[in-house]
Amino acid sequence: MPGLSLAVLICLPILLGLGIWQYQRWQWKKDILAEVEASVTAPPIVGLRALAIARTSSTRLDFRRIEFDAEAVGPTWHVYRPEGAIQWQPFRQVEMDGDTALVGFPSFADQSKDTVMPPELSGPRAGYVRRVRPRNGAATWFGTESDAERNRWFEINPDGAWVQGDALYIDLHPTETNANDLPVRRPEIANNHVSYMLTWWSFAAILLIIYAILHRRAGRLNWS
Repeated sequence: MPGLSLAVLICLPILLGLGIWQYQRWQWKKDILAEVEASVTAPPIVGLRALAIARTSSTRLDFRRIEFDAEAVGPTWHVYRPEGAIQWQPFRQVEMDGDTALVGFPSFADQSKDTVMPPELSGPRAGYVRRVRPRNGAATWFGTESDAERNRWFEINPDGAWVQGDALYIDLHPTETNANDLPVRRPEIANNHVSYMLTWWSFAAILLIIYAILHRRAGRLNWS
């Protein structure tokens, strides 16, 4: 059965390789989850100066709690947020003693866009440090473009235009001013790669078993 042997010779390394790839992804995801856990359970950052210092270190900051005292400056930008319905999240730059950051305020529904007042910020507030993600996937797939005239944007801090070189923003809590009172936020990061790894290797084992059974039935294998 040369055709079957050739198929097994091609498929077996592929299945084993896919299992090894899933094992590597499992290890990579474990490291990410460990970094996230260290970030979300770390003591809160206090002040924009401390945030600026933390940016220069290798410390993971995504979902880290923060409290700060700053004043909102500049215009308000509305960024699309897919939250079951069309939502827009206002963003403004904040400043205190020469340190700046980008702050995301609570989202609002699309139909409220023309009636929502520009968000204000003055005095102590608390929230979560978040990493700026790439352009929204739906906007990329359907070719949706940001509209500066209508103040509708599909990415946070596009091309560093709002805060130069800023890869982080603060997701502001609606009312809280003390970061120690904020609940710990853990992102939902699935790590199912062990089951995927076992699945691919199971396919490889099944392929070998079927191959051996077929040769056994053809009289080319003898277990004794």
